[in-house]
Amino acid sequence: GLGVPWGMVFLSADKLLLTDREGAVSILDLNTSKRTNLKNIPNVMSRGQGGMLDVGLPPNYKTRGWIYFTYVKNVRGEGVTVLASARLEKNQINHWQDLLVSNSTSSTGRHFGSRIAFDNNNHVFFSIGDRGVRPNAQDLTNHAGSIIRLKLDGSIPDDNPFIKNQDVLPEIWSYGHRNPQGLSY
Repeated sequence: GLGVPWGMVFLSADKLLLTDREGAVSILDLNTSKRTNLKNIPNVMSRGQGGMLDVGLPPNYKTRGWIYFTYVKNVRGEGVTVLASARLEKNQINHWQDLLVSNSTSSTGRHFGSRIAFDNNNHVFFSIGDRGVRPNAQDLTNHAGSIIRLKLDGSIPDDNPFIKNQDVLPEIWSYGHRNPQGLSY
């Protein structure tokens, strides 16, 4: 009865936060098997391989309380991968903010990515697939086929590899990826 689970992260030893590609976010109590759907989830474009994607907790989650999500947003009728952050308060998501609405539009419903990882220096990394158009992964004027690196507040780190190159989007950390659905730091 879980639908198509895409991402999961432990909130505690017995509570698992799950994303469902169709757009739901829920908490599964591992002791009772009770699943609670969270309220206040934004509209998600669920099409093909896209929808509510990954969820991640940064190293400072216990003190700061922010949770990170990737999902597909409808932009002019096409889906793009988005990185967002929000807070869990009781059984709802509050303070939702899109940190990066990627430049990754495509008319296909595939290769959205997306996984989230954190380093220990207040950076968030997330993956975006080539959107089913393989040359996108070599085109540094869009985010498709890339690993993106941002600060936890969504700003661009000064030491990203292409920050000084006007012909490359400054959020790009690495490129040439077909559809990265695994990411680890």
